[in-house]
Amino acid sequence: MKAIFYTTIIIFSAFLTVPAQTAKNETIKLAAGKAVVIDGKIEETEWQDASAFELSGGGRVFLKHDGEFFYVGVRGLKKGWSHLYLSQGETANVSVLHASAALGMTLYAPDKSDLWQPANPFVWDLRDRAVTDETRRKMAAHLAKNFWAANNVNMTDSSEIEFQVKPRSASDKTLYAAVVYASDAKNPQFFPAALKDDTLKEELVYGQTPNDLKFDRRGWAKIILETKKNNSK
Repeated sequence: MKAIFYTTIIIFSAFLTVPAQTAKNETIKLAAGKAVVIDGKIEETEWQDASAFELSGGGRVFLKHDGEFFYVGVRGLKKGWSHLYLSQGETANVSVLHASAALGMTLYAPDKSDLWQPANPFVWDLRDRAVTDETRRKMAAHLAKNFWAANNVNMTDSSEIEFQVKPRSASDKTLYAAVVYASDAKNPQFFPAALKDDTLKEELVYGQTPNDLKFDRRGWAKIILETKKNNSK
């Protein structure tokens, strides 16, 4: 019994400390893997086939997809909140997905001066404080309505957030993504390492929607969702 217990600890520890790649605006190809249950727990059985990267400033981000949904797991150094920035294909529009004590979303689009303007303030939803059957129904409804869902930070006592995203275009398998995790909006952790644009702007990280932002996808991760299967077990 002890041998089985120690083996489990070793395997899970390896998952937690898997060497991260350096992603400075590089292309990341993700083979299709297993689905993830969104509950705020980045568990080895669900995420072992993910690509793992360090957050600049500490923490880790995990990326994967299952052929239908794109998943992002974010692990901070302590309890905080997270932004997932997404842009698909050649469109310049940027979806800002915010997970804190509630979930919120806004869309930024460039104006004639190439400054990004928000389409709407964040509208907050899913303030549930535990993962229950009712919460799961709400999360499924949020996913169906908004193309994404996540756990909020009060559903668990951890510093882990899981995002589930339905790509807006099934035919376009290229996503541009950036991740910000913050316990303090003045000093957020982020991915990829080349991120230097207004994804890090303090007001935006706090959940406000300032005007005249500048986003530069050349510093984001370019992610290709491949149709081939990931053979990781």
